Amino acid sequence: MPAELAQATEAAFIQAAQGVLQIIDLFQAAGRLSDARHSDIAVQLYRLWLSKTNSPLAYASQFNLAVLLSDSGDTAGAEACYRSALAVNPRFSEAHLNLGTLLERLQRPDEALDSWRKILDYANPNVSADKPFTLQALNNLGRLMEIRKDFPGAETMLTRSLELEPDQRNVITHWVHLRQKQCKWPVYSSSACGISEDKLMDATSALAMLSASGDPAQQLAASRRFVEEKVMQDAPRLSGPQGYNHERLRIGYLSSDFCSHAVSILTAELYGLHDRSKVEVYGFCWSNEDGSPIRARVIAGMDQHIRIGTLSDEEAARLIRSHEIDILVDLHGLTLGARPNILAYRPAPVQMTWLGLPGPTGMPSIDYVIADPFVLPPELEPYFTEKPLHMPRTFQINDRQRLIGPRPTRASCDLPEDAFVFCAFNNNFKFNPEVFDSWMNILKRVPGSLLWMVSDNEQVRTNLGRQAELAGVTRDRLVFAGRVVPADYLARYQVADLFLDTAPFNGGTTASDALWAGLPVLTCAGRTFSSRMAGSLLRAVDLPELITYTQKDYEDKAVELALNRGRVEAMKSQLHEQRLSCALFDSAQFVRDLEERYASVALKGAVVRPAADAARNNVRNSTLPMVSILIPTHNRPDYAELALQSALAQTWDHIEIVISDNSDDDLTRQRFAPYLEKHPNIHYLRAPGLDALANFLNCYDNSTGEYINYLMDDDLFHPSKLERMMGCMLALPNVGLVTSFRQLIDAEGKEMAPISGTERLFTTDTMVGGSSLGDLILTNGQNMIGEPTTVLFRRGAIGTRFGTFLDKQYGVLSDVATWLSILSHSDCAYLPDPLSYFRLHGGQDQARGNTIKIQANVEWLQLLCDAHQNNRFLRNRAAIRDMLTNKLVTCMWFLSSMHEEVKAGAYPLEKIQAVIAQATQILLSK
Repeated sequence: MPAELAQATEAAFIQAAQGVLQIIDLFQAAGRLSDARHSDIAVQLYRLWLSKTNSPLAYASQFNLAVLLSDSGDTAGAEACYRSALAVNPRFSEAHLNLGTLLERLQRPDEALDSWRKILDYANPNVSADKPFTLQALNNLGRLMEIRKDFPGAETMLTRSLELEPDQRNVITHWVHLRQKQCKWPVYSSSACGISEDKLMDATSALAMLSASGDPAQQLAASRRFVEEKVMQDAPRLSGPQGYNHERLRIGYLSSDFCSHAVSILTAELYGLHDRSKVEVYGFCWSNEDGSPIRARVIAGMDQHIRIGTLSDEEAARLIRSHEIDILVDLHGLTLGARPNILAYRPAPVQMTWLGLPGPTGMPSIDYVIADPFVLPPELEPYFTEKPLHMPRTFQINDRQRLIGPRPTRASCDLPEDAFVFCAFNNNFKFNPEVFDSWMNILKRVPGSLLWMVSDNEQVRTNLGRQAELAGVTRDRLVFAGRVVPADYLARYQVADLFLDTAPFNGGTTASDALWAGLPVLTCAGRTFSSRMAGSLLRAVDLPELITYTQKDYEDKAVELALNRGRVEAMKSQLHEQRLSCALFDSAQFVRDLEERYASVALKGAVVRPAADAARNNVRNSTLPMVSILIPTHNRPDYAELALQSALAQTWDHIEIVISDNSDDDLTRQRFAPYLEKHPNIHYLRAPGLDALANFLNCYDNSTGEYINYLMDDDLFHPSKLERMMGCMLALPNVGLVTSFRQLIDAEGKEMAPISGTERLFTTDTMVGGSSLGDLILTNGQNMIGEPTTVLFRRGAIGTRFGTFLDKQYGVLSDVATWLSILSHSDCAYLPDPLSYFRLHGGQDQARGNTIKIQANVEWLQLLCDAHQNNRFLRNRAAIRDMLTNKLVTCMWFLSSMHEEVKAGAYPLEKIQAVIAQATQILLSK
């Protein structure tokens, strides 16, 4: 202890012993001791003061002492102090709140709820001093009631909280999910809470949105909102851009669900099946120590199981980094209890998500999502920030050791022997009015049939019974089962006839449970990952005929099967006979396939380390790859000179600068002359009269580097631009282009706010799948990658030359055509730092005349048609029909309004006719 602190502490103890230490001095002395990590001495000081001082404010000292004792782990002492404080001041809200939290931690939930309710007995929320405590008490009550499955009580508390303070996004999030769990429809009811439906939707969690909406864009937006609000955007990256060269890949699985949970039910066999000659298996978890057999199996299958529950996110990330994990697999997603900030620190060079959230995470720090071509088809990739890592059969692993108990009788399940029993054992929050209406239509069309569901919540039973009656179905045709142990739960499936899946959030574990137990599953596949899960499983058990794509077909198929029991029995026999040989339950082969995919994306240090380290350390080394900086100029000598200076300032050592000057005069050549004499790596081409595209191509055709970056003559480069971008190129072999944020500057070089369409795409370094980004560009009709100044690309990644896509030369959209050509077989890396600067100045010709607009409209239509017909992007037939119809109508309308310019030769009429005919053929062909 420092001498000054020791002296002050001694004085405080003397005064406390004499009963003359003022309470404010007590707090200050104890605070200094706590800050210096001497909380034990602070505890002694508080106790001495309380024993020697008779003060009406003693309750405040008891409270502070309780906090110190709680932090040190003395929960009994802390509870006693909180209760002593409240005995003196029964309206001490902070003590009620802290005591309730302590009691919850001690697993005494009833007492915790009572502690928080006491605040509501006396606090007046209309008084500003009381309002924060009232809100916290209501929110604590709602949260713990939800955990205890008192959903109506929880909803009441949160509704009261929102009535006091509507702007509580976290509270709205829970409120929405509570109504889903109760099947309380409509979920988005402004009359129930006083909040608009738009705000309710905007606060819906990523998990709840999977049930709330079948729109992939809304699901991605929900995840991105979570990331924006909850995930660190500036966490320092702990891993480098390359791997570790381990003889065996180190695979880390990250989860809080290594216990009796759906994730472990699926993955229990996975860890032990890994080939130890190729893979080391690490588990990093903050799971409940529930003592379950499945937790014991999971841990036994790992080489190293490491608990991180007591560590901060940064400490956990650094611990993971210390183990040099090659691939970190997050099994949590954005579900309850997630710790996404661990991943934000990038503790592993490759990070992926799997199983936890069957949808996009929106996290830039996650590179891949484990999927398959059905559950995540190309048309869905634009709505994922992760690149799909496709498994060849199905995305889902299964545990072949799940025990199925003895088959129960129907009577023991409260089911009649002769009824056709539809089973819907998915979680109640996955139910929605549309699916339930279909179920009621099915029951009405199949006489004597029943719907069997799992629910231990009386509110759900009441609400669904009411909905059934409104649909014309009596309540007695709904049968509800309670919870049972896993083996008995699986056995129940054997007495049902057909499993009815939910949409847009399918069954995942429940669907595979049904199939494992021999019960056919009927699903309706939609446009999202979560709505295609069961379809993937059905393909993997060779029952694709049970996949429907509309609610009508879903209803018709259910009725058809219910009226043909022989066909259902044949399906059951197939599931039973082929259970261990079908792809869904061939777990050993799944793991071999998974290991192959791990190996394909793991980064190899030896391949990239020399060049990447040289770039990172700015080592001057002429053996570095050549980068060609291409500068097409046009009558802007002042700005062109600044551009050239920024190119010469690059810290990347091996560059050539190719200038194609199409200026009308010699001013630019004269300005460049001193630089040409001094720098032999500048190649100057005098090319007056060339149009913009020809000037671009003149630069490109006279360059020799494998890596290309254009620099417009009124733009600037950041000095480390090429060093940063080449680091990505060399570290990520599948990346064909690297782009960055382009900072807008004025004529004097001062930074300006971005104009529409030039904002940052991401806030952190991000790799985007080529297929996904290409689809987005074509779908949105927008160059999201940026203009040529922004992009570094590989010469070998483009088509025949710059500006071509599928061997067609483009003019106005030459850059878009180039990016699409690269993205058709490579990925893109995005850097959010301003590595390029775009100068906005008064002398700039910003007018884009009708001729340019005509050319752009025709070229966008051409890109859409060619991309689809050549199976490069936009592979979804239905989606391209809608998109192309709208684009064709818009293009035709615009061209007709520009008929005078077209007649005057703004664009060759035969090319316009050809692309319109091509679009029409696509729309009208089968």
